Amino acid sequence: MIVALKRIGEPDRVVQLIETYFSNVERILFELSRHVDNPKVSFCKLASLAREIEDKSTSIGAEQMKLACSDVIKACNEKHQENFSRSMSWLKIEFSKTKNKLEAFVQMERRIIRLEISQSPASTSQSPN
Repeated sequence: MIVALKRIGEPDRVVQLIETYFSNVERILFELSRHVDNPKVSFCKLASLAREIEDKSTSIGAEQMKLACSDVIKACNEKHQENFSRSMSWLKIEFSKTKNKLEAFVQMERRIIRLEISQSPASTSQSPN
């Protein structure tokens, strides 16, 4: 799904999108994690934050993240602290797995970009003497 976003003229667009995804999800996960043991938590706010991650994950095709977010949202809707804590653990694990996979993709994409640049006519042409 994410590869479809690659455009000629913007070879690093996919890499930028993935890096933005990492940054945004890490920020939201940090905010969610602050409330795991808070008995006076606003479950409505937490569900909203989980929906943000769910939307961002859906946009790049991270299906397991989407499923884990649904579990967090369900726990928030039920206002169940223990289930929230458990689902947050799952969400963090899924993010770690997703991030590892996408980091490998980013490395490969950067290699491809470097190769394409090195093989482009502009980089292989010699200047006249």
